[in-house]
Amino acid sequence: MISVRNLLKIYKSGGDAVHAVDGVSIDVGEQEFFVLLGLSGSGKTTLLRCVAGLERPDGGEIAISNTLVSSAERNFFVAPEGRGIGMVFQSYAVWPHMTVYDNVAFPLNNGPHKLSRADVKKRVMNALEMVQLGALADRPAPFLSGGQQQRVALARALAVEPKVLLMDEPLSNLDARLREEVRDEIKNLSKKFGIAVLYVTHDQVEAMALADRVAVMSKGKVLQCAPPRELYDRPSSREVCEFLGATNLIDGVVNNGGQVNTDLGQLNCAVGDGKLKNVSVAIRPEEMLLSVTATGLENEFAAEVLSSTFLGELTVCDVKINGKALRFKTTQSTAPAQQVYIRLPAEKLKLFSR
Repeated sequence: MISVRNLLKIYKSGGDAVHAVDGVSIDVGEQEFFVLLGLSGSGKTTLLRCVAGLERPDGGEIAISNTLVSSAERNFFVAPEGRGIGMVFQSYAVWPHMTVYDNVAFPLNNGPHKLSRADVKKRVMNALEMVQLGALADRPAPFLSGGQQQRVALARALAVEPKVLLMDEPLSNLDARLREEVRDEIKNLSKKFGIAVLYVTHDQVEAMALADRVAVMSKGKVLQCAPPRELYDRPSSREVCEFLGATNLIDGVVNNGGQVNTDLGQLNCAVGDGKLKNVSVAIRPEEMLLSVTATGLENEFAAEVLSSTFLGELTVCDVKINGKALRFKTTQSTAPAQQVYIRLPAEKLKLFSR
């Protein structure tokens, strides 16, 4: 549905050239929900804007529905209105001087395809019903809440019946509870209508909740692209591991026996790459196992609970093992100064070169 090949976008800053998007290639399948995830400045929004036609790339090609829409080499570029896309912005982009109905109808009345008044009304009302705003069609836009304005923006994008839907951090201005509600709506609507979605966010939870696949970006490049579970369980690099969820990192040295000598002590784990020497061992806080008595199993260490924060469904603890502070998540009750035993299961340990 969307094919991006060797995309390059360069911005000039004084005498320097900043590669905002640096040779990126991705494919978004039909009906796929594809998320671009990264920190500010990683290039994710620039990539989205290139697909939308709001930025002209300096290299590479973009095709939508097997139709070429941009090629720097051929000096070919299709304007946004000719790409058959819908777009939802972070800032809503809802016109305050218009009603809800007029906001949604605007791209239909001013687009390249002229529709009858009856067809426009049908599309607008269908789109508003999809986002549960049918009863507010005549309401002035300034009288809407933030969540309602974002739904108007979503309805406006859906009303044009796009081939693909592009979304640039559409939930970042909403409060936590509303964010979850609108997030679920977006996912359900995309599946219901079979729309391919390219979605930008810096929120890892949002990415994992929505995506069929996630591309983690940094400094204009894609570090890894995979389904959320694969990214979380099998990150390809330390940078991806740290970005996707909390993690504990323990520096160590691989010895000849395939074990790792660390500040905690000796860790037994699978060392798949025989060339690894100086490494960081990573383990998620929820992957560590707690016991109030020693079990005698491998990779188990005596620990002291430094702090304990109850969060409802789990408790987050900071523990100290041989002078090294680690973070741990458990459903068990713990208290500061309590002596416990923490085990780091070998199959949960991930090794990255330092």
